[in-house]
Amino acid sequence: MSFMQIKQWMQQAGMSADIDAIGNVHGVVEGSQPELGELIVGSHYDTVVDGGKYDGALGIILGISAVKAVLLEALYRAGKLQQQLQHWKLPNDGAAAADIVLSIEMVKGLLPGAVRVVAFCDEEGMRFKSTFWGSRALAGTFAQHNQLTASDANGTVFEDVLKESSGVQDPAAAVQALALDPKTVRGYVEFHLEQGPQLEAAGLPLAVVSAIAGQTWLTVSMEGEQGHAGTVPMLLRKDPMSGAAEGISVIEALCLGAQAVTGGRNLDDEGSEDDGEGLVCTVGRIQVHPNQVNIIPKWVNFTVDVRCKSQELREQIVGLIEEHLQPVCSKRRLSCTMSRLHDAKPVRSDGQLLGQLKSAVLKAQPIIQQLVPEEQQSQAQGNAMNQQAHGICDSRTSTDAEDDSSHPGSCSSAGHTQASASTFSVRQSSIPILVSGAGHDAMAMADLTKIAMVFVRCAGGISHNPAEHVDARDVTAAAAAFATFMEMDLLDVAAIKDEWH
Repeated sequence: MSFMQIKQWMQQAGMSADIDAIGNVHGVVEGSQPELGELIVGSHYDTVVDGGKYDGALGIILGISAVKAVLLEALYRAGKLQQQLQHWKLPNDGAAAADIVLSIEMVKGLLPGAVRVVAFCDEEGMRFKSTFWGSRALAGTFAQHNQLTASDANGTVFEDVLKESSGVQDPAAAVQALALDPKTVRGYVEFHLEQGPQLEAAGLPLAVVSAIAGQTWLTVSMEGEQGHAGTVPMLLRKDPMSGAAEGISVIEALCLGAQAVTGGRNLDDEGSEDDGEGLVCTVGRIQVHPNQVNIIPKWVNFTVDVRCKSQELREQIVGLIEEHLQPVCSKRRLSCTMSRLHDAKPVRSDGQLLGQLKSAVLKAQPIIQQLVPEEQQSQAQGNAMNQQAHGICDSRTSTDAEDDSSHPGSCSSAGHTQASASTFSVRQSSIPILVSGAGHDAMAMADLTKIAMVFVRCAGGISHNPAEHVDARDVTAAAAAFATFMEMDLLDVAAIKDEWH
């Protein structure tokens, strides 16, 4: 999905669209009351190496679709849609709504508050090994993370790329100019595929996200003595590969031990904000020199990815990793260093936005019910009972959860998990609430404004993989919920404006 294609889709949905200096694509519908500020929605259009086609892209397309749906509804209420359908010679039944091209003039003044859809560049950090490039630029935190001076595997510095490829004379000033004023933004909402198995296990298409786990990326370097594989006795070797193997096992043991004490589930369980649920540690990349079959390596570098919704526990684990790796290196007579590549603090969703999103999902249920076969609804009920039996939910009521925005619960008053078949029933008021172990642009945008997210079920929980897939019915359910949320938000800000006057 190219940025030019995204720009075209935004324009066809009635938005003014442009591409900024760093590569973000913006689509904006101006509000009739500028003092209400902008609602920002979106996600990223880059992906990982050998990744799928839904990660990030799904949220962009859903955002554009939701804006277009809200504008078409506003045109209909204003009595202008019927005229346009006749002009376009389209059937007056909405069947060809996807083919309607809206213009900026056509939708001018229809919405009280402005809406901005952003397709962020380089969320994944594949080239320059640091994440959230586009969203940090808008949040005004780009310089804090020294990203202008970041270099890729070939030693090319990002600042030089901006100068040479984009023609930017002063990269620092150009990036700083992209920062939005927090006073002009009323919130950020992101729809994203779950990238995990919990919604599929529950038989449900959508969940709201209560928090995003914090992240730390480390690089561990072990250096020994290069030698001949056949002539150096085992006990006389200074082998960084063996040291790395032992160190990686030590890291796994540390994280598994912490999980056993604090709990490792991602569903938002009973407990304090810092109870450490969702702690995971991953060694994802190993570099070896000279990387030959018959040579004892000279050095080994490997990365460690530590994630947890508890800031305190994550820092403790990082400290323990360093503390426990030093003895491994000492006994093997290796030099050992550890450096941080990336840090992102955990982020909590805003209680008000979270409540609006829950209400939007509930109001979209008639559409969801039409999309989900009866046997799948029955399966969801059975899965809910199984989850309750295994202790995945807590005992608080959905009312308690809504009142406590700092720690949303995961059970309804009926004692069923929110990942239950209640999502298919308008009579129930609970929906799944998950904690995200993956990082998202919402983490960076939290430095600018309040944030909230919705997860969409993905097949097999598979992501960062060419097999990544989202069922078209789940996309439709998400689009309905997104458009409903957007309408609710616009009505709410307009009502607040009226109360002020």
